[in-house]
Amino acid sequence: MNATSKIPITRQTAIALGFWSAIFASVFTILLVLIAIGTSLMFPIKAWNGIQTYAENFNFLDMTSFIPAFFLAPTMVILIACINAIAPASKKIFSQIGLAFAIVYAAIIPTNYYLQLFVVRLNLQSGTLEGLSILAQPNLHSIFFALETLGYGFLSLATIFISFVFTSGKLEIWMRSLFIVSGAVGIFGVLVAPFDQPYLIFAGLGLWSLAFPISTILLSIFFHRSLK
Repeated sequence: MNATSKIPITRQTAIALGFWSAIFASVFTILLVLIAIGTSLMFPIKAWNGIQTYAENFNFLDMTSFIPAFFLAPTMVILIACINAIAPASKKIFSQIGLAFAIVYAAIIPTNYYLQLFVVRLNLQSGTLEGLSILAQPNLHSIFFALETLGYGFLSLATIFISFVFTSGKLEIWMRSLFIVSGAVGIFGVLVAPFDQPYLIFAGLGLWSLAFPISTILLSIFFHRSLK
């Protein structure tokens, strides 16, 4: 009889799902970061000069980072649901709150990206620009930017709450610390966004781009060890 057969089937399923969802979360986040860096180099961020200028210079490649970001959201819901499933009873309140916040994040962010890929892109390509500036991604005063900040704010709350599940051992302490760092950065972005300080948000995003994928990679190691 191997070690995994001694694990109750529901817990074993949660651990296996947790492992693979942590892997996919890491891959989607790394792709998101790399594509965002690549497109920012290809299409440097410029001051918003109106929807007409954006339409004239629009390139679909500038939206490609939305694709892995879109899939990251449901993956994180699965991942946090798996954390909740294996969390000790005394800590389930934290994982359940984290799961609730993750669901809100997963409702906002994919919707936001789908609107960009579908509504904004098609209207830009067809030349139907009236009223589009309030939705366009480069406009830092747009609905997109507000929802982006808010959505990742809920993910940040989720990661902070699930951090309380991990309290013992070096691996868990590292995960907890990284979840708190990435969560604090996201909440900071929500707080400063209404004050029109985008560079503070972008600086925080740089820190998140390091802390968050490392935390999901460590989570995959945690789940892999739990199978043994």
